[in-house]
Amino acid sequence: MKPPSAEKRSLPLNDLEETSACVCIDGSAISYKKSGSGPPLVFFHGWIGNEDTFGPCHAAFARHYTVYRPAWPGYGKSSPLRDVSIESLVEIGKNFILATSDAPVTLVGNCLGGNIAMELLRRYPSLVERLVLIEMYAFIPWYLHLLLIPHLNVLLYRLLFNSIIGFRFLNSLLTTRIAGDGEGMRYIEEGFHRTSARTAVDFLKAVNRFENKYRLLYRQQFKTDVATIYIEGGRNFKPISAFKETAHTYFRNLTIVPIPESLHVPIAEQPGLFSARVLFHLGHALEERTHE
Repeated sequence: MKPPSAEKRSLPLNDLEETSACVCIDGSAISYKKSGSGPPLVFFHGWIGNEDTFGPCHAAFARHYTVYRPAWPGYGKSSPLRDVSIESLVEIGKNFILATSDAPVTLVGNCLGGNIAMELLRRYPSLVERLVLIEMYAFIPWYLHLLLIPHLNVLLYRLLFNSIIGFRFLNSLLTTRIAGDGEGMRYIEEGFHRTSARTAVDFLKAVNRFENKYRLLYRQQFKTDVATIYIEGGRNFKPISAFKETAHTYFRNLTIVPIPESLHVPIAEQPGLFSARVLFHLGHALEERTHE
């Protein structure tokens, strides 16, 4: 039986109606957005995301799928968790799928959200028909380990990432940008401003604990025949390169889709190209556009 869900209609977007909703999952209020019709596609956002992270792309996918965009606890309008772990987020993701859609689903994981998507597939393979991973990390880069320092991490987050100095520091490492945006910093700036320091730190610590616990298990045991698409941006730095180098050992049915026109955030930097190329590999033709 599905938990109760209250939906509120919003204005049409690109001729496709979008709804905002909230569903109770394991005692947490999970906010999400829904659009389109057809087979279910569920999007898992990453470290500084929310219900709107997939927003620039949702309309193109909603022509073929019922698109669900939940916000993890503590993000967007979702209520926070007291103890955050990848395991608990996987359970929330599983129960969200069971509560809102008909499994199996096409599961899309962006950045650190891909960690949750992969673990959900490992634990509950019957729920996932296809997997799309975007710019995945094989490990947390050294500069984010600063946010693992006890008692200083929240302060460091605010000093390093909720300031213009922090934005420029991160951009020098990732070189993220919006296509057509002369300032080139909007995505990062908005992402860090909309994410609370405590939530961001808790998520990062959860990913680090999970890596330390499961790294060897994945390397030695994780194999899947589920059709998987890996999206590779144009910025090639160590944590991303390392995942791509090992991806073929995890996924027997793997398609790598390069989007060199973007850098680290293709869903925001080149939403038209991202949508066209991914939908093509999902079996849907779409004219390539550089902007939505």
